[in-house]
Amino acid sequence: MASSAFDRRRVEWTLFWVSILTFGYFYQAADQSTAARFDLMRSIIERHTLAIDGYAGFNTADIIQFNGHIYSVKAPGGSLTGIFQWFIFSKLLSFLTAGHEALYWALLTHLTIVFSTSLAIALMAVICFRFVIRLGATPGRAAALALLLSFGTIVFPYATEMTGEPLAAASSFAAFYLLVMAREDTGQDRALAAGILAGWAVLCDYPAMLIAAALGLYALATIKWSQVLAFTIGAGAVALILLAYNKAAFGEPFFMSYEAYKLPGNTQFPEQAVGFVGLTYPKIYNLWKILIDPQRGLFFCNPVLLLTIPGLCYFARERRWRAEFFVTLWTILTFILFNASFGESIVSWGGGTATGPRQIVAAIPFMVLALTFLPSEWNYLGIALGAVSAFIMLMATATNPHFPYEYANPVWEYAAPAYFRGDLAYNKDTYFGGGPIAGDSVAFNLGKLAGLPPALQLVPLGAIWIVAALLLTTELAPAAIPAVIQVAVGIATAIFFVPPLVGTVATWSGLDASHGLLGRYYEGTRPAGFPPHIVRIDPELDFNNVAELGGLPFPSCVTWSGAILIPRPGLYRFLIDVDDSGWLTIDGREVIRDPGDVFKGHDEGKIYLDPGRHSIEAGERNLAGDAAFRLYWQTPGKAEPVIVPSRVLIPPPAYAK
Repeated sequence: MASSAFDRRRVEWTLFWVSILTFGYFYQAADQSTAARFDLMRSIIERHTLAIDGYAGFNTADIIQFNGHIYSVKAPGGSLTGIFQWFIFSKLLSFLTAGHEALYWALLTHLTIVFSTSLAIALMAVICFRFVIRLGATPGRAAALALLLSFGTIVFPYATEMTGEPLAAASSFAAFYLLVMAREDTGQDRALAAGILAGWAVLCDYPAMLIAAALGLYALATIKWSQVLAFTIGAGAVALILLAYNKAAFGEPFFMSYEAYKLPGNTQFPEQAVGFVGLTYPKIYNLWKILIDPQRGLFFCNPVLLLTIPGLCYFARERRWRAEFFVTLWTILTFILFNASFGESIVSWGGGTATGPRQIVAAIPFMVLALTFLPSEWNYLGIALGAVSAFIMLMATATNPHFPYEYANPVWEYAAPAYFRGDLAYNKDTYFGGGPIAGDSVAFNLGKLAGLPPALQLVPLGAIWIVAALLLTTELAPAAIPAVIQVAVGIATAIFFVPPLVGTVATWSGLDASHGLLGRYYEGTRPAGFPPHIVRIDPELDFNNVAELGGLPFPSCVTWSGAILIPRPGLYRFLIDVDDSGWLTIDGREVIRDPGDVFKGHDEGKIYLDPGRHSIEAGERNLAGDAAFRLYWQTPGKAEPVIVPSRVLIPPPAYAK
């Protein structure tokens, strides 16, 4: 096995660059959680204040009102982690502000994320590789788990955003590794660094206090008193930063920002005012939701982490690593129970619009670490589940990891349809202004930013993955790899990126249907000059929810066009049940008027029609939440309306057989 120091460094370098290049390939545009952190960065640098009054209000709801000012409710560590990068890149990119404001804000926020969150997670992959080897696993197992951590868990999408949870994960995990390594020497450097990192994890994400406490006990039990002192000094130094921040912002060093939800004027998240900053006790309902349920369940979107359960059982048998086992077990259980103790709103237990249970992210590297001791007999199952998990995470990251609330199964109802049709990076939200960057979206991947067609946008990333896979295969192999194995590795890696290619072809091949109407699905309440995100022939207009309707979240709209075959002359009654509003025209005549941007769930109209073919156009507008559209008709002589059948609907000539 290639395990020399030189070879190990090559493996570590490969793990690092494939991770950071992958994370940097994606820009997710604005989200309320990330915006709160960027608002604080700007406030400190530009206004020299901790209040974010000048920037909040339109880009984030994660705020609190305190003493007449607006503050970010988030732990300040995320902002402090990226503030230097923000300052540097704002200077380097300032030439764009005059004529390319949208590009300026996009690149500034993107580069700040890459050189803070993405960088931290890429380094964590290297630490995972070293840690697993330190626990006695082979370099092959160590590299596999490092890749799994980067790409097969919910760490992947969060590595592309400016949130505190991935930073807390990287800091806590690195602190744990340094303490394990500190057992082998008498110096204080590693223990001091571990203390700083454990403290920084808490500064980025308050629940990381659970991990920091376990690490403190671990230090007391395993390392020398001088090292424990160094760890305490490091953690205490960072604690002083948090106390100073609280004192400057809220006037009390021990006042936690989330406590303000119990104060007057902070009513936007009422569940946060219950118990202690929203925490009460673990609930079975929440456990189901954060672990199993398709909407946010960790094991649903990362099925490979089911192996954490047997992994912990095997870990417990390792007497040499008994202390490390208890830290790992404690971290996993306490974070799951902590998350289950929030309110029963998805905003609370689910972390808002998110991929998986966002508030468990800091425990994910510990769950991966538990897989170290699985016997080799588990390898094939681990590879299979790991591949599925990585594919799901790639879909989420490449499309939009801010899963909306209205999807019961967002992986397969929201991310997968978009990924398979090559509809990538379509978040339109911006942090501080400016219009679309690529097409009608603010989000982008580097292929999209370079102008590649949708089917090819991930090809450069696929090439990066293939090169990394081949390098790792070579670096970890005990002997020369046969060409057939290298080809197999390349093909297996490339499969992850095939769906947008095949899906684009399949989409267009589906436009030759003989019956139905041509649907054009747009983001935004009106087409606004941009191409539709979905073009397809819909046999009938009978959609009960947003998933059936095409997978585009609000705000969005759909237009259907073609012809309707009228069997006999007479007065025809048309009805629509719609969420949120809709319209219908036949032969250019308004049968059901477009009510505009209002909520009108039912409407109807009548029109006299002669036998034969008549042009028809229908539309639906989704203003908020879920969506639906059902088109009925009541033909002459019939007592009740029914869904307009597919046999009387004809797509436009260019799309018919």
